[in-house]
Amino acid sequence: MPTPQSPITVLYGVSEQRAKLFEKLDIYTVDDLVRHYPRGYENRGEIKKVCELTPGFTSSCILEISSPLKSTRISSKAGRKMTVQKVTAHDETGSVLLTFFNQEFLKNTLVTGRKFRFYGQVTGTFLSPQMTSPAYEPYIEGKELDSLVPIYPLTSGISCKMISRLVKSALDCYFGVESLPKDIIEKYGLMSLYDALYTIHFPSDGEKMKAARKRLAFEELLNFQLRLRSLKDRNRKGKAIKLYRPDMQPFFDSLSFGLTDAQKNSIENILYDMTRSETVQQASDTVLYTQPMRRLVQGDVGSGKTIVAASAVYACVRNGLQASLMVPTEILAEQHYASLLPLMEEHRIATALLTGSTKAAHKRNILEALKEGKIDFIIGTHALIEDNVIFKNPGLAITDEQHRFGVKQREKLSGKTAVSEDGEETVPHMLVMSATPIPRTLALILYGDLDISIIDELPPGRQKVDTFAVGESMRQRIYKFTEKLVSEGRQCYIVCPLAENTDGILTDEEYENGLKSAAEYCEKLKTEIFPKLKIEFVHGKMKPAAKDKIMKSFSAGEIDILVSTTVIEVGVNVPNAALMVIENAERFGLSQLHQLRGRVGRGKHKSYCVLMSPVIKGQLADGNNPSEKRFKIMCENESGFKISQYDLEMRGPGDFFGRRQHGELSFKIADLAADMTLVEETKKLADEITKSKNKA
Repeated sequence: MPTPQSPITVLYGVSEQRAKLFEKLDIYTVDDLVRHYPRGYENRGEIKKVCELTPGFTSSCILEISSPLKSTRISSKAGRKMTVQKVTAHDETGSVLLTFFNQEFLKNTLVTGRKFRFYGQVTGTFLSPQMTSPAYEPYIEGKELDSLVPIYPLTSGISCKMISRLVKSALDCYFGVESLPKDIIEKYGLMSLYDALYTIHFPSDGEKMKAARKRLAFEELLNFQLRLRSLKDRNRKGKAIKLYRPDMQPFFDSLSFGLTDAQKNSIENILYDMTRSETVQQASDTVLYTQPMRRLVQGDVGSGKTIVAASAVYACVRNGLQASLMVPTEILAEQHYASLLPLMEEHRIATALLTGSTKAAHKRNILEALKEGKIDFIIGTHALIEDNVIFKNPGLAITDEQHRFGVKQREKLSGKTAVSEDGEETVPHMLVMSATPIPRTLALILYGDLDISIIDELPPGRQKVDTFAVGESMRQRIYKFTEKLVSEGRQCYIVCPLAENTDGILTDEEYENGLKSAAEYCEKLKTEIFPKLKIEFVHGKMKPAAKDKIMKSFSAGEIDILVSTTVIEVGVNVPNAALMVIENAERFGLSQLHQLRGRVGRGKHKSYCVLMSPVIKGQLADGNNPSEKRFKIMCENESGFKISQYDLEMRGPGDFFGRRQHGELSFKIADLAADMTLVEETKKLADEITKSKNKA
């Protein structure tokens, strides 16, 4: 009998080849499969007669195939070959025309006289209703079909039906298994594990499904809270050298701008952490040890986090210690190096840059100088956490855009230990920075292992980016506006939701409806729209060297228009970029849209953000459409913290947690916005469990 930890190949029908497809969904074991929860459900149980179908609404109906299916070969708008299948089906009140794409095999399935339950959006008219690519299931009198049908995240070659069938057989090994203590289950009124897993995949009604979700979310959040406490305890272990507080005024006087109150407060927090009076140990007259700083500085795009970090570096180096700054990409590392080097040189702080592209001979020199203490401050990428990177006196480790790094990477940098003059091993203080604003209460939960400083005001003079949401009818005007800005010497980003249309990423319907992929759209812009402009595309699937080369060219002004996926969302600083066009903006969450908008308006030029979406038909409406609500919020708000609060309330698609949930912050079913009651309950319970363990 398989166990939850058995490889998925123990299940009937999962070959080694199919297992490789499941790996794309991070499914390796039976438990991974069972914990691959539905992303939603289709209510196919409310059956309507043909005479009751309303165009524009999604409905279920039981129909009998009226005539043989006809298949026609056609060319799409882009010249791609495709086939269209059409068949008519009826009940006693009328007929429906059904259309499918590239499914010629249906001629052996949708056979005259057979009945099926069809589910999909109704188009056409009241008198002549139609459905395009509806879901269908054979209907047999007396045999009940599921009313709530689970819809799973999928990859090419894996279907919802396949997952449902495999889950049903896998659930047997959970019978009688429990993962929570009996007293907790009774105290919080939770379902058993088996019942919850069965119900979440095969709900008989909405109430039972909610109860199942509560049980599974409760368990996930409790484990998360316990991991956070363990992480916090681990981070607080070790000793850091207690810094003395240097005179910061020379550093502040050398800046060409004044600091905001929020920046000053953050710097004060950092200085307090690194110079706090309570000591872990006093080993000699010269060396004091204290608890290492573990602080997050969270601020909106352009709020001035970098200068806060630079202040911490100055304080560290004035104490005779070394500092490091790790960022996720080479281009961001180079930009930080270029902007901070003059400031550091003014204060005689020896600064170096180390990335994957650093030449071998130069890298050896840097590593030797770092080991000997001749480099005070080093800026770099993941290259900084390699084992051969050794500091003589590490005092401060900084990570920028911290959600791009896993906890283990962060720990590896902050774990670069040294032995002090009296033989004690010390760890550096740690500062992490994030440009992804989230509400403070939620930040305290998400980053429970860190103390938090928030920079919630922008420096004076930061330009407002005018934001517009438009539909397809405005496309030609946007093209002309883009051309005008480029002719004035500006540059433009165009962001697409997909990298490229390969391996069936785009369905034919999505392609026909204009869902953009960066590679194909770039080609269209080059050949049809802007043949005289320099246009390139970049996406996350490209090799880092190729990606960095294009980003450097854009940063240097050698590219007019950069077509991209959200890979440019964080960190890139191109002051000359004055226009951000986001295609299929309905596919992005609020905070993601805000992060993308933050790539422009970074220089002296007036900047704009255009949200393009086929959802918008004419003027932006005040209706109930979730996408249009998000667009309206974007057009009316500049503050990332306000936007994140709306995002939290609305929970639109592509929500801002999805991008930050790496490793320890990954949730399969819990929803930090919708489950705040469970969050509070599990937080309290985790505190009780931790306290009880510590007493024991």
